[in-house]
Amino acid sequence: MADLSAMKAINDLSTDIVIEEEAFSKAANDFMELCNMIDGLLNDVREMLNTLHTGFDTPAGHKFMSLCEDKLLEPIEQQKIVITHIADNLTRAKTMYQSVFDEYREVTNAFNS
Repeated sequence: MADLSAMKAINDLSTDIVIEEEAFSKAANDFMELCNMIDGLLNDVREMLNTLHTGFDTPAGHKFMSLCEDKLLEPIEQQKIVITHIADNLTRAKTMYQSVFDEYREVTNAFNS
């Protein structure tokens, strides 16, 4: 009897779960593009700090530059790590679901033929 009620509950679901192959690809590519933008930002900030460093060649200036690197560069680098991790996971998920996408295409083609 419990099996019958479980099946009824499953049949009563009104929302389908949809996994789109293109959405995985687009999201992974968008996050990788964001990683590239962050790399550009990091390079710009490092270049700016190197330019500033020449005018801050004092003990206080060295401390200031050290704080800039810790408080400015480190959070950007950590953000890049997180975004890269998300992009990698999306790519990995798409790869894991690839057989589902392929089989779905085969079934769809079989029905349409």
